[in-house]
Amino acid sequence: MQTVMKSSKLDSPTTQSENIPDNHRNQKLPRTHCIRCGACCIKGGPALHLEDIGILKTKGIKRSDLYTIRKGETVHNNVAGKPSILSEEIIKIKGTGEDYSCIFYGPDEKGCRIYANRPIECRVLKCWDTKDLEAIFEKNRLCRKQLITPDTSLAHIISAHEQRCSYLTLETLINKMREPEAEDAVEKALELLHFDHNLRPLVAQRLELPIEEMDFFFGRPFTTTIKMFGLQVKQDGDAFLLTPIEQKIGGLRYLATN
Repeated sequence: MQTVMKSSKLDSPTTQSENIPDNHRNQKLPRTHCIRCGACCIKGGPALHLEDIGILKTKGIKRSDLYTIRKGETVHNNVAGKPSILSEEIIKIKGTGEDYSCIFYGPDEKGCRIYANRPIECRVLKCWDTKDLEAIFEKNRLCRKQLITPDTSLAHIISAHEQRCSYLTLETLINKMREPEAEDAVEKALELLHFDHNLRPLVAQRLELPIEEMDFFFGRPFTTTIKMFGLQVKQDGDAFLLTPIEQKIGGLRYLATN
């Protein structure tokens, strides 16, 4: 609790210090306002909700600024403070750099470049009191179906990709890599990786779409997200090689040994 002192005359710095009780002099008071430290933005961009549809259509946030995290992916839950597996897809603003800081965060000015039109998660977030964010965190989240015109070629391609390249399918194949039919499972997993990898530039070319939008339409590539299963992809020309990650990564669901 902050101590309020009253005096009939202005206190000098020395007098003020003398009047502060010892148990308050070095005490850090609870934060009650934003100090523009950037910690929230550096942790990554926000997930989008139904309330954000307006700013997507009119306020300059483009599809190339977004990416989809698909059902079955392992992500770090900032509210819970631990990894979790998504039960439904979410759409987030992209990040940059090693920490994947929100692309709209300006580190030099320590501010948001779209502050007036920032998404709802950013509007309600107070790093010193997260209850407002917790109240909306898993409610009314946007998914691709709400942003993509149905019954179009693109919508059908996305649906087919989701069916063929689900994380349940990939996870099942990786589990089989420990069994006698490991060689067959590896081959089928590599087929999935190639399909997912090659589909993106093909769709961009055929439908005349920016390649930067593919992570929104199809989610992050398997060649990136397969790390959550303890595997990494090394490319040798047109060929993919699957190898185990030697250093254990926190939050992995599986660590491949074959």
